[in-house]
Amino acid sequence: MTSVVSRDAKRKMPAERHNELLAKAVEISRDEGLSAVTLRKVAAALGVTPGLVSHYFSSAEQLIVAAFGAVADADLAQARRRVAAVDSATDKVDALMDYVLDDSTVDESANWLDAWSLGRRNPVLAERANALTGEWLAFIADIVRAGSAAGEFLVADPDVAARRLLTMIDGLGAQKVIGSVSSDEIKHIGRTYVGSELGLTPRT
Repeated sequence: MTSVVSRDAKRKMPAERHNELLAKAVEISRDEGLSAVTLRKVAAALGVTPGLVSHYFSSAEQLIVAAFGAVADADLAQARRRVAAVDSATDKVDALMDYVLDDSTVDESANWLDAWSLGRRNPVLAERANALTGEWLAFIADIVRAGSAAGEFLVADPDVAARRLLTMIDGLGAQKVIGSVSSDEIKHIGRTYVGSELGLTPRT
């Protein structure tokens, strides 16, 4: 007796299938933006049915949240690794700026722009973005607090300084995405602002 196995029914472990679907959603979001991520588009790209995708992600909104989170989590993890690789708070800030202001992170900045826009009508996405913003603020505040304690920074309130720095990072990231300011100017603005906010001599 022979059995006919459809292309959808090829056996994969649930975790493997989930990761495959999510990876394709991330790929689509990088190429076309988060708004382009749908169950049908992911299904078509992988040669499976939308029903299979909806077994793992109940709606396009949930799939969008997962795609955003995958990129944003990896972005924050990479920033943490860069910062952890150096010792002094000043060097940590330099490492952070090197990472977030570099042209190589334009996709990560675009991911955030899409999330802020779509989050107006996707409360789960807004909640995920707000939670990650809180993680970024805590991460930056820890660096500023350590630098203040070591006498490297002149900051009255590390939490306020962290909020201002993240706002600057987000703003320059948005300009980086749409190309309204040159790469060199973005880096100059960022470095100058950080120096002013933390009481540092700008790096030459």
